[in-house]
Amino acid sequence: MCSLKSVAGNQVCSQIPTPSCFYGSLTQPYYPPNAVCTDYMIPVDIEYTNVAFNATRWGDDYGLNNFLDVLTTRAGVDNSPPVGLASPSTQAATVNIAATFCTPKIKNGKEKTVILATHGVGPARAHWNAPVQPGAYNFVQYAISQGYSVFFYDRLGSGASDKVSGFDNSIFKAISVLQSISKLVRNGLYTGSLGKPKKIAVIGFSFGSYATHGAIAMDPSIADAVILTAIGFNMTGINVNGLLRSFVPRVASLQNSALYGDRDPGYVTWVDKYTQIWNYFKYPNYDPVIADYAEAAKQPFAITEFLSLLSGPTDASGFKGPVLAITGEYDYIFCDGYCPGLLEEPGRTYYKNAKYVPYIHPGASHQLFLHYNATGAFQVITNFLSDNGL
Repeated sequence: MCSLKSVAGNQVCSQIPTPSCFYGSLTQPYYPPNAVCTDYMIPVDIEYTNVAFNATRWGDDYGLNNFLDVLTTRAGVDNSPPVGLASPSTQAATVNIAATFCTPKIKNGKEKTVILATHGVGPARAHWNAPVQPGAYNFVQYAISQGYSVFFYDRLGSGASDKVSGFDNSIFKAISVLQSISKLVRNGLYTGSLGKPKKIAVIGFSFGSYATHGAIAMDPSIADAVILTAIGFNMTGINVNGLLRSFVPRVASLQNSALYGDRDPGYVTWVDKYTQIWNYFKYPNYDPVIADYAEAAKQPFAITEFLSLLSGPTDASGFKGPVLAITGEYDYIFCDGYCPGLLEEPGRTYYKNAKYVPYIHPGASHQLFLHYNATGAFQVITNFLSDNGL
């Protein structure tokens, strides 16, 4: 059942026994017992160059299906494209971001390194803090066990953070939110008794990795280390049309008005659990119970986030610290199902002045934190930080 803040304006949340109910709440459904955790609703000032949706906006699945049909028609066919992104415009806003900060109960000196985590499309900030079988799937709990502090937040439009139009929520807003939050954390705000951290390591998942990469490319000073999970820059592995088709998108508020009724029709989600499994999991290397949890916990994503995903800055040559790019061996989304040979470039060129370390995690697909060997990925990440003096 939900506690404290439920989905905005939704009085039935407490009657729905699904994880998504929790993710409309400021509080988390689970807190690692080895950590001291505090939840915050943070006013964040952002300034960004936005690109908005500038085609006909749909109000139902018929309109969405027609849009996707035309969008994914093969190149060269004589038809008018259904969408372009509007000319960039500089905008500013103050948005409220739901976040959690956890620091170890038992200190070993590493707690002054804060891992700042940005989730992708999925269960909001609890991507890092899975309440199911946490010993096997909870990254926050594992990182805390290694001595690190973790700050993780709901992206704009997800979880308990502010909701904005799905036709206007681009990668550039996500980049600006991360940049602003990093500066707040760097200054010791919203870190409880820890105060100012000595080091910040930014970590992203999927869309969150693209936002993290864009934020570092624009301002390398926001972090001392970069970890990109479920990432891929090589266009050989990014089949945009195939990806859209495999998601089988539906208008989220029409699929479940009780959970997603506070989003406009620009927010979409995949149609069922098997669609998520296709894109996020690799059989037989996951527990079907965990796949059911991931489906119950899903959050919608903005259509303009998808359309602007590859529009962010790419050159991160200004960053000179350590960078880990870790992706599942069978990542369907960014490697078209098989990653070996695709992770070195152009990532190494983008980070040509950094210590760039690509790593392919065996047996996993895109959601590498929910496969049987998730703790192996956690260990690779914390070993990377330790090996680089964080």
